[in-house]
Amino acid sequence: MDSKGIKLSKITKDRIDEIIQHLDHYAPKDARPFVVKICLMHGIENFNNQSSLPEELKSGAWDMGAIINGNDYLLGKHLIINDMQKEITEEKDIRDEMRKYIELGTMSIYSLIESSSDLFEEDFLIKLLTA
Repeated sequence: MDSKGIKLSKITKDRIDEIIQHLDHYAPKDARPFVVKICLMHGIENFNNQSSLPEELKSGAWDMGAIINGNDYLLGKHLIINDMQKEITEEKDIRDEMRKYIELGTMSIYSLIESSSDLFEEDFLIKLLTA
């Protein structure tokens, strides 16, 4: 099981690219999966299953592929099921919720970058960890 088939909005893809630039020295060589996983976890932590996507994030323009797989996918899946407080049997439903949490988490993390134009990487990490 993996995240193949989840399509994120172009806005979210661009925001992920911007976040990658801010985490350049702290992320592994292939930073995109790392950042997408952080965005997913941030979304699960800071939003709930009743949260909805803003209109500009509803179009799925970028297929992120199998960025989240194996145990990372399984962890995200179970955190989502726990948040929803019900059993989900369809993988499509899991992927839809995962997409929502990635979009919302990315939006939230990107707002930290936007809030200060002279934000240094260390300051960004502190803000990210305390948000």
